[in-house]
Amino acid sequence: MPAATRCCALVASSDVLVYNVRPQAMERLRLGYDVVANINPRLIYAGVFGFGQDGPYAAKPAYDDLIQGATALPALMAQTGDGVPRYVPNALVDRIVGLTAVGAILASLVHRDRTGRGQRVDIPMFETMAGFVMGDHMGGLTYEPPLDKGGYARHLSRDRRPYKTSDGFICVIVYNDKQWENFFKATGRDDLRSDPKFATFAGRAVNIDTVYAELARIFEARSTAEWTDLLTRADVPVMPMHDLESILQDPHLVETGFFPVVTHPSEGAIRSMKVSAGFSETMAEPVRLAPKLGEQSEEVLREAGFSADEIAAMARDGVTKIAARG
Repeated sequence: MPAATRCCALVASSDVLVYNVRPQAMERLRLGYDVVANINPRLIYAGVFGFGQDGPYAAKPAYDDLIQGATALPALMAQTGDGVPRYVPNALVDRIVGLTAVGAILASLVHRDRTGRGQRVDIPMFETMAGFVMGDHMGGLTYEPPLDKGGYARHLSRDRRPYKTSDGFICVIVYNDKQWENFFKATGRDDLRSDPKFATFAGRAVNIDTVYAELARIFEARSTAEWTDLLTRADVPVMPMHDLESILQDPHLVETGFFPVVTHPSEGAIRSMKVSAGFSETMAEPVRLAPKLGEQSEEVLREAGFSADEIAAMARDGVTKIAARG
């Protein structure tokens, strides 16, 4: 039985098919939408790939760094930093596009429940991130002709960063009028309350660089612990500035058990992470550890109706991998 035929047998009993190669590759594998939809019209056929298929980039490969660059993130990093373009130090695109795909798939499943019909869903990385970035920074470019060069001034201020205290750093945002009033009272800065650059939301927006620079000077006067206590009591939003090690000891995450340590049969003690979403009826709890390569292949194929001989043949032909037992 050819590999494509075997895959199509799985399609017949599936709700969703997700792929993350270029659509052209799926066509070559004889797994294009027209083929699989003929087998299972209720299937949600979700493609997560680089570019929308109606433009000149349709067949181009895509990676996180490339999409970051093409959607202006390194340029924004340069504008707010030392002038050198840099990628965000995180697989930001992969994760955002993945979450977008989840939403698109779930919406398609709701449509199927209402109509009985599946559909093809494309989630292109480039378009997804273009909307994600420009949603904040379109600004005057919204209009034709443009009113300005775009950009959200608060996000682009070079002083929008963790504030240096007398002994470290702290993350604070004084945003709305109530928070500013609380901040003025807590710090005794009546002079700022009467300053039009600080007194109103509009004044602060126009003078955001001046506002952030003054906050930076203020926070250098006390320790991180002193500021945390003072601002918490004043109901001004404040959080610690963690690094990759200290976040593991954050008291809130420790109390909620966000980083549980479990024993893996071959790797020993390993730290994992909880699902962040909470469900009143269907709480996501782990029932097994992440499988090794091929560990669950036989189980999945048996559930799909394949016989032991067929599964063995697929393993011999390299269609699947079956992990050794024990």
